[in-house]
Amino acid sequence: MNNWWKYGLVFVGGAVVGALVYKNSKEIRSVCTKALGGLMDLKDKAMETVETVKESAEDILAEADAQRKATPEAAKA
Repeated sequence: MNNWWKYGLVFVGGAVVGALVYKNSKEIRSVCTKALGGLMDLKDKAMETVETVKESAEDILAEADAQRKATPEAAKA
């Protein structure tokens, strides 16, 4: 098959897909809107989890720092 046939078939396939999308655009828009909304909810939940982990890590770091500062004083006594 030469390149003209390949490109011609790709063009015809694209035109068919475009026509189907145009014909069913309301349905496709609805599906895409729901999918995007779900992804945004997932992103929000992930950001909440990241914030919780960050706060926990900061607490652990502060406790470790306080413990490290307290330990040399106890060793000197």
